[in-house]
Amino acid sequence: MADDNTTYITARYRVPWQQDVTKRAEHIAVGMTVGSWTDLPDARKPHLRRYLGQVKDVWRDGSDALMDIQYPLENVRPHIASLLTVVFGKVSLDGQIRLEALELPTAYTDQFPGPRWGIPGIREILNVPERPLVMSIFKSENGRYLDEFADAFEAQINGGVDLVKDDEIFLADQFAPLVERIQIARERLNERTRRTGQKGLYIVNVSGSPATILKTCEKAAQAGADGFLISGYTVGLDILSDIRRENIPGILVLHPAFVGGQIADSHFGVHPAILLGTLPRLAGADIVLYPSPYGSVSLPAADSLAVAENLRTSDDRHRPVWPGPSAGIHVGMLPTLFRDFGPDVIINAGGAVHGHPDGTEAGARVLADAAQRFQEVKAR
Repeated sequence: MADDNTTYITARYRVPWQQDVTKRAEHIAVGMTVGSWTDLPDARKPHLRRYLGQVKDVWRDGSDALMDIQYPLENVRPHIASLLTVVFGKVSLDGQIRLEALELPTAYTDQFPGPRWGIPGIREILNVPERPLVMSIFKSENGRYLDEFADAFEAQINGGVDLVKDDEIFLADQFAPLVERIQIARERLNERTRRTGQKGLYIVNVSGSPATILKTCEKAAQAGADGFLISGYTVGLDILSDIRRENIPGILVLHPAFVGGQIADSHFGVHPAILLGTLPRLAGADIVLYPSPYGSVSLPAADSLAVAENLRTSDDRHRPVWPGPSAGIHVGMLPTLFRDFGPDVIINAGGAVHGHPDGTEAGARVLADAAQRFQEVKAR
């Protein structure tokens, strides 16, 4: 084992307990770094030792075993794809195993761009210093005409929401093209600001291959887009870093599409706090949407809160990120949401807005009023 832990990435794995579990840990440490050790010629070992993984610790946890394995920092590049390939690439196919935790040295994390705006930046843009933010979701967008988009957008912002975002499945937009939507949204938001003083943001859905996403984001930014909804787990989280490194302005909102199969089982895949928390914050997300503990698609409360904790971590280089616990959020669960997540949370709702018996504007107003009351109660 090396003496300087700062030169290593430490990954914790959960596997079934068995008598030879330490041998399995050693096999992973070697196999994921130099491939083989005992078969190497002695003359090669001094050179390759710097790349060799180390078993830090192995212990029993009920019917499972937890193992901490250290990977030399020199083996990994500053990309999420590289990190996951090293710590959970081939080994993810090795029977029952889950990546449970990651310890990343600042020498590694400092190489990532992190969020441009995060919690403090978006608060500053919107001039909302304390309360939770409200984001409404367009529904039934595919095939929608531009005038229908304009009416639905205006109803949402007239209800007082802070952000409006496209649905992640909004791909058939030929009747409401991207640039035209951005222009209409900006006109309506500017008019609301003149009338009420409230600022707002429109987040456009952007999808496709990495190259297509970059081109579309550039085009949208030139048209004045406030931000982009990216289904980053389908294309790879490094797309967020690519957008940041290309210096394309705009808030990055990460949608969790496709991630479910990787976080659903407590003995396989990757812990949600890593996949939905640590990694998107490094990559550059400003807002991360993911299942709440309460709604129609839910995470266990401990996992959902752990995601928020990892997102809201801050350091000298990277700002804290907005958690957006989502899926089936409605006004009745907001007291619990506020109690558990506090003021630095996005209220992300679709059905609760558009399904209100008095219409979309009324649905948006109920959520916006609840967020405002949170601030008023806190101020007392």
